[in-house]
Amino acid sequence: MTTQMLFRKLFHTGYAVKDVDAAIGWLGEKFGITGWKILRLPDDSPGRALAFAYARDMMIELVDIKPGQVPIYNDWIPADASAIRLHHLGYMVDNEDEWRSVARQFEALGIPLAMDAEMGDLLSYRYFDTTSLFGHYCEFVLMKPGGQGFWESVPRN
Repeated sequence: MTTQMLFRKLFHTGYAVKDVDAAIGWLGEKFGITGWKILRLPDDSPGRALAFAYARDMMIELVDIKPGQVPIYNDWIPADASAIRLHHLGYMVDNEDEWRSVARQFEALGIPLAMDAEMGDLLSYRYFDTTSLFGHYCEFVLMKPGGQGFWESVPRN
């Protein structure tokens, strides 16, 4: 069996950060990535913020998770406030059929589902634990009706 989705529609690179503002400052200073869409998360959320920016055609996602709150991030949060650490590659799924197919393909390969969640009416996302194979997780994103156009406001650098 071949995994049809892996490597097919790479959408973003996801980095774990300790402090989203410090990481954004560092990326701006070093690489000129200064335009960001930042989502500050509620105080009762396991995370503090998500930030998105395009560097040419590649989207970068910064994930600022409170230590100890989301197990798949615990070992990826860097010690330095401005550091970033590759956590996952994100792949876009076009429809519900592909969403189900991806899950079946990873299950058939014995690769476990590490996290399955959603962001309201915006999107659903799943992380598969490919860390022993690639050194990072693979995330798959399925946009919901309320999420159409969500990425259009992400700045391009």
